[in-house]
Amino acid sequence: MINLLPPQDKEELHKEELFRLALILGLLLVMFLICLSLALLSIRVYVSGEIQAQRILVEAQREQGGELRLEHVRELNSDIAGISSFYASRVLLSDVIERISAVSPPNVYITSFDYTPISQRGGKNASIALKGFASQTEDLLALRTNLEQVGLFKNFYFPPSNWIRAADINFSFEFEL
Repeated sequence: MINLLPPQDKEELHKEELFRLALILGLLLVMFLICLSLALLSIRVYVSGEIQAQRILVEAQREQGGELRLEHVRELNSDIAGISSFYASRVLLSDVIERISAVSPPNVYITSFDYTPISQRGGKNASIALKGFASQTEDLLALRTNLEQVGLFKNFYFPPSNWIRAADINFSFEFEL
């Protein structure tokens, strides 16, 4: 086809074509930017909603975890208090034997040691029954006096049969811790 238009009209048509092309490309670019911004805005709204939901879950878990941890700490504290009171109230038999042997006069010999713990006495104090041999009544009296002076022992019971003989005495007595 032969274009018989003058060069000025050709130029004007070419400018008009370029203008339409620029207008279409500009509109496409604007539409692309609008769609992109709307997509990014929707992603931002979605992500902020998820973040808020996770914050709520974290707070709920902290509250539950804090209560659970607090309850667990209270349970451990009560266990430790029970263990501590158990160890505080227990009696070391080695201590008891050591104190008895420390206050025993030289001529007194312990032949039998019987320990009854608290659990077998129905909640009362633990008791100890001793049997032995003393060469004289004065030695047995010294043992009794020395044991009464030890603060760990109380409620002594010396049967009257211990005091019948003056020498070579087989004695027995009981006391509580």
